[in-house]
Amino acid sequence: MTSVVGWYGPLIDLSRAALHIGDFVQLLVFVHRSTPVQFKLWKGGEVIRRDIQVGDDSRPYFPISIWQKQMASMVVPGDIVLLQNVKLAKYGDVVEGRMIHCSSLLPLIHRFNSLASKGMDKLVGECRIGITTKEKLKKVIKWLQRTGFAFCSIQPQGHPYSQKKIHLKRNWKLPEERDSKDCISLLEVSHLTDSCKAVFHASVGEIFLPFTTTLSESEKERMFISRRLFKTRDTRLVTDLICTGCQLCGSPLDTRHDKSMLEDEASPLYCSKSVNRLHVVNSIYRPFMLYVWDESEYTPLLVKNKAAELLFGNISAERVYSSFREQHSGQNVDPVDATLLNPRGVVEDLGSCSSAVDTSLKLKRKPIVSTMNFYLIWLILLRTLLQQGKNSPLKFEVSVNTRLDKENGRIEMESVWIPSS
Repeated sequence: MTSVVGWYGPLIDLSRAALHIGDFVQLLVFVHRSTPVQFKLWKGGEVIRRDIQVGDDSRPYFPISIWQKQMASMVVPGDIVLLQNVKLAKYGDVVEGRMIHCSSLLPLIHRFNSLASKGMDKLVGECRIGITTKEKLKKVIKWLQRTGFAFCSIQPQGHPYSQKKIHLKRNWKLPEERDSKDCISLLEVSHLTDSCKAVFHASVGEIFLPFTTTLSESEKERMFISRRLFKTRDTRLVTDLICTGCQLCGSPLDTRHDKSMLEDEASPLYCSKSVNRLHVVNSIYRPFMLYVWDESEYTPLLVKNKAAELLFGNISAERVYSSFREQHSGQNVDPVDATLLNPRGVVEDLGSCSSAVDTSLKLKRKPIVSTMNFYLIWLILLRTLLQQGKNSPLKFEVSVNTRLDKENGRIEMESVWIPSS
C-alpha cells in the first residue's frame, strides 16, 4: 500500500513529540495494542474511534487515536508501521497523536517475529521507503530486538495471531479469605463464563458517556471526558455527568432528552437497593463506562453512582453540583436547574414513578454550603485519573454478569482502592 497524500511534516522520534504540538509529523513506530471504543444500540453498534499504543527507540509508549474506520481496520498489534500526517495535540501535560482525514498508514513489517526467518537487512531492503526512513526503521528493529517487546505481545484469544499461551505472575499477596475471585489480568476477567464477583489490577484509560441524541462529527468528542477536562469553558461537563436520580440504586430519574444509552427507556418504579423500595432522589453521577487496561486487555466497566463516588475520592455528586452552582450563580449554564429547584415537579414529571419516590426526603433537602471548592477538587481528581500512561494501577472489585455484553454492563464496578505495597 502506498500513501495517497503527501507529507506535511518531518519524520520525528516520539521523544520529540512535545516540541511539535499543533503540527503534522511522520512517525515510524511499533504497535503494542489496538482498542476500539464503541457503544451499542438495540439495532447494532458503532465504533467511534480506535485507540492504539505505539512505541519507538526513543519512547516505549505513546497514545494515538484513529477516527477513520477504514484506517483503524489496518492496525494490527505487533506490526511496525509508518504513520503519515499525524496531528499532535496536548491535553494538560499529556501529548498524543491524532489520525485525521489527511492522515495515512503504511504497514512496513507484519508481526515483528518474522525477523527470525528473514532477518533485518532483507526486510528493510524490501520496504519502499526513503533512506532516512529506512535508518529509522533499523533503529526501531534494533530497539525491539534489545527489549523483546514483540515477543511478549499479548493478544486476546481468537485473534488470528494468537499462537502461544501467556503465563502471568501475581504481583500482590492473596488474602486468606475472600468472596470475590482474584484474577491475574483483565484477559482472565473477560474469559469468565459464570456470573460472579472478581478482583483485579488495572489502570484508568478513559471515561465514556454515550448520548442518545444524534451528535455531529465535531460533537462526538463530547462523549470522551478526557478530551473535555482541559477546556476552560466547558460548563456542560458537570450537567453531562450529573443528573437527578436515586442515590441508592443509581438509576437516573431525569426528564431531559440528552440521556445516556446506559439509561433505561423508562425510569424504574421501585428501588432495588432500598428496604422500603422507595427511591432516595438527589443529584447522582450519571451511569458511564470507565475504560481500564493492563498488559493483556482493554475493557469497559459500567460505573453507577455509589461506585463513582468511590472513584472520585468519596465526593458525592450533590457536593460537586452545589459547588458548581455557587460558582456559576446568576449564569444560565445548567439545563437541570428548574428540576432540582422544584423537587415536587420531579415527582410530577416522573408520572407513574411518583408513588415510589420518597418525597419527604426531597422536600427536606437543602443545598450543601461549604467553604471547600468540591467542584475544583473533583476536576483535579478527574484529570489525575485520566492521565493516560502515567497513572498507577488501581485495584478494582467488579460484578460480572455473563448474560450481558461488554458495552451494556457485563462488568460493573463495585469498589476501587489503591493497592497496598
